[in-house]
Amino acid sequence: MPVPITERPDEPAPPETVILVHGLWMTGMELRWLGRRLKRCGFAVRYFRYPSWRGCFTDAALRLSEAVARADGERVHLAGHSLGGMVIAKMLELAPTHKIHRIALLGSPIRGNAVAGSLARYGVGRFILGPVAREGIIEKRPSWPAGRELLVVAGTLPLGFGVFFGLSFPHDGTVAMAETEVPGAQTLLVRASHMGMLISSRLAAGLCAFFRTGRI
Repeated sequence: MPVPITERPDEPAPPETVILVHGLWMTGMELRWLGRRLKRCGFAVRYFRYPSWRGCFTDAALRLSEAVARADGERVHLAGHSLGGMVIAKMLELAPTHKIHRIALLGSPIRGNAVAGSLARYGVGRFILGPVAREGIIEKRPSWPAGRELLVVAGTLPLGFGVFFGLSFPHDGTVAMAETEVPGAQTLLVRASHMGMLISSRLAAGLCAFFRTGRI
C-alpha cells in the first residue's frame, strides 16, 4: 500500500558564516570576544589561523580561499584585523569567489603603513615584521578589488608605539585612518586603539548590522 506523505514545516536556513582572520603576531584568541558577539547575532563563526610572522603571505591567502570553500552555506562573510585584512585582499586577487558576500577590514593598512615602512628600514625592524607583513604591507601590497560590499573600521584612540612614528591623526596607535581608506566603502570609526577595537561594543554592533543588511 502507498506510504502516506507527511508534510514537514520548512526547515530554517543554516546560519551564514563569518570567518575571522587575525593579524600580525596573533593567533585568533584575541578575536574570541568578537566571535561570541557575532554568534549572538545569529552567525556561525570560524577562525582562520595562519603563521603571521614566519610564514608566506601568498600561502596564507590561498589557504584562506580553501577555508572559504569549506565553509558551510552559500554565503560567507569575512572580517580581517590589521594584517588579516591584507590576507583577505590578496585572496581576492588570487582566487576571487562569488561565495564571499560582505567583508569588513578592521584597522587594515590597505594603503600602506608608516610604522611598518619605518621598521623595514632597519634589520631589527625587518625581523620584527617578518616576511608575511613585509610582503603584505610593503613589498607586494595588494590593491582592493572593485565591486565588493566593504566596511572599513578605523580606530581613533592613539595608544600604541605608532605614536613615535609620526602617524597622521586620527589613528589607533598603529594604523592611521587615512591608511585604511578604500573608495566606495562604508566607514565605521570606533574610539579604540588598534587592539582595543576587538572588544569594542560599537564595532561588534556595526559588524552585526553590516553582515545582516549591508548597512551600519
